[in-house]
This record gives sequence, C-alpha cells and structure tokens, in this order.
Amino acid sequence: MTLKFKPALAALALSVTSVALAAPASAVYWKSSSDPLYVYEDGVPQGKTYGHFYNDGQVSAMSTSWQYDMKPGGNNVRVETDFLFYGTHSGCDGTCWYNSISKQTIETNSAWWVKDARARNLEAGGEKARGNIDICEIQAFHNDPCSAKALPTFSY
Repeated sequence: MTLKFKPALAALALSVTSVALAAPASAVYWKSSSDPLYVYEDGVPQGKTYGHFYNDGQVSAMSTSWQYDMKPGGNNVRVETDFLFYGTHSGCDGTCWYNSISKQTIETNSAWWVKDARARNLEAGGEKARGNIDICEIQAFHNDPCSAKALPTFSY
C-alpha cells in the first residue's frame, strides 16, 4: 500500500516546490528611518517618511509608511500614494502603466514616527504594481510642498 502513495506524494511535493519557486518578489522597501524621504519648504525640512510597498496575499497592493513631522505644532504632514498598474488597459494600445487611484494617510503633526497604511486591490489585467509615493506638508492657503517620489514596484 505504501508504494502506491509514494508517486502521488512525490508529485505533490514537486508541484508545491514549483509554486513556491514561481512566486514573484512581493515587497519593496523604500528609504529607512536613518535615510528617509524629506519634504522641504524654503529649503527647511518639514517632514520625513519611509516605508514599504508590497503584495498583500495576491489580493491588494499595500503601501505602509512611517511619517514624522519635523515642525510639530505647525502644518501637518501626510504621505500620498498613487497606485499604478502595468498591464492591459482601455486607455492604451496593448500594455502600459496606468493610474488606478490616489490615497493619503492620516495627517499628523507628531514628532514621533506614525505608522499608517493604504491598500488597493490588484488589477485583474495587471502584471506589476507601482507606488508613486511622497510626503507633503498640508498648507491652508498655498500649494502643498511635497518631496521627491519613491517608486517601489513589484510583479504579481
């Protein structure tokens, strides 16, 4: 009896190994607490951020960030993520990068690292997801100054 099950177990082990090897890279870390992305106003740093962008269980693209207000008590800061996907889309011939949605974290004026996350379902016709991520200082009467962009990308 045991001889009949060995080929089936070997086939199962081979298929599990194949699935594990076929999984794409799914997390991209951008910047760090010791080397964050900064937002400046008139050459003075106002806020900083770092984080990671990852495939959350083949269901959604997750943007997790830590943000820090360097001028607490002044204008708040927040992290913004544009969720882009690469694949077939009605707005292009063939495949292209297209913007799905933009989401913002909570605003903070804390002089401590504040963690927040935003997600977007993976696009069915997509092959890759990209976060177009920056930190901005929120201003009431002027355009919000924002940092340079982090562009983490993963395949799915």
